[in-house]
Amino acid sequence: METSRLREETIPLLSFRRADEAIGVAALIVVVFSILWGVVSRYIFPQPAAWTYELAIMAFAYLVFFGSVAGVRLGTHAAIDVLVTAFPASWQRAIAWFNYLLLAAFFVVMTVLFAWQAWTSRQVHTIALDLSRSLSYGPLAVASAGMFIQHLIVERPWTARVHRNVESLI
Repeated sequence: METSRLREETIPLLSFRRADEAIGVAALIVVVFSILWGVVSRYIFPQPAAWTYELAIMAFAYLVFFGSVAGVRLGTHAAIDVLVTAFPASWQRAIAWFNYLLLAAFFVVMTVLFAWQAWTSRQVHTIALDLSRSLSYGPLAVASAGMFIQHLIVERPWTARVHRNVESLI
């Protein structure tokens, strides 16, 4: 447990293996400074910055989805298995496989739907920033694909479940 956690912490944030976290951190910084600039411009300048809300919304979506990729990779998603542990071992295995396949299908569907939305909205632009809506949906398709890949790598219903992040607050 401890060695895998230390190994993860020694990987630099700006590496390919932790790109999801780096994108989430950058998105959080954009959200904070965008909202801060929106408030400052509203009370100091005669014309408030109209683009700050739009940018904060896009960055927040990136933060949530790329943070979810990191959450799947690190195993910090919530798991309430009180009822499942009361079942016999064969049922627990069946439920684990069902959960595994259901989440894999869900991530694939999200990837396809976000990719489709990015493709169909490529000519539609945002109001304040005049950016293509594909910039909103395309990265969410990439993040959904990342969740699918991390799910396939991390979750293994054919082995006993090991809680990977004991010190997690979740």
